[in-house]
Amino acid sequence: MASEVRLVWTLPELSAFEDDGCGPEPFFFILLISVTLFDAFVGRIDPSASKEAISTRMSISSDAASKEELRAAALARRDALSVEQRAAAAVAIAARMPPLVTTSSTVIAGYAPIRNEIDPAPLMQKFAARGAVLAMPAISRPDAALVFRMWKPGEALVRGALGTYEPPADIAEVVPDIVLVPLAAFDPAGHRIGYGAGYYDRTLEALRQHKAIVAIGLAFSVQEIPRVPALSHDVRLDYVLTEASVFGFGSE
Repeated sequence: MASEVRLVWTLPELSAFEDDGCGPEPFFFILLISVTLFDAFVGRIDPSASKEAISTRMSISSDAASKEELRAAALARRDALSVEQRAAAAVAIAARMPPLVTTSSTVIAGYAPIRNEIDPAPLMQKFAARGAVLAMPAISRPDAALVFRMWKPGEALVRGALGTYEPPADIAEVVPDIVLVPLAAFDPAGHRIGYGAGYYDRTLEALRQHKAIVAIGLAFSVQEIPRVPALSHDVRLDYVLTEASVFGFGSE
């Protein structure tokens, strides 16, 4: 029988929605370059093409390694915040709602905070006070986009197949209009670093193929970095809210 936890507005820290970031290991970089050089040596690709391939692959590998370092540094800064600072920041972002029109049919997808993430509960409560419908994410399988199920404050969440907490499977699925997105780091261009599993990149891309949605990253100001080395599959946010600022980007 699935275990249950009953949540109210102040959501507890729960098991990860995404696996720990585990980008390519150094061995992968060495193997990738070695294979390319071997291909050129045996004539599978010409030398000029191999140089371009090596340059491209090394750039991707370097960006991946850089993201790991940036993620670790940003998470260390976030983890250094006190419980009181985190609680105050959660209240502050609720006062910085972007100018979005919501109705009784607007679906807001929140999340249960993990790993010292900023708590979206005060902001979700403010959306609910306007009459919006709330939803929570659920993981169907590791390589798929998230699904969203309706949720009301105080309703039970159950432990999912991957150890995350989510609304029970018999709760109706909905397509959100606004998605509150957790993150490890962000930059002034609207790029985000997550935890490495790609759940929200896949999810936002899939949702935007279905309809126009608004993705709002939630973070502490200490998680801002000058630039995220964004890869082709990385998806931009529309807004990032911190306790100090509102960043607006617009979708691509």
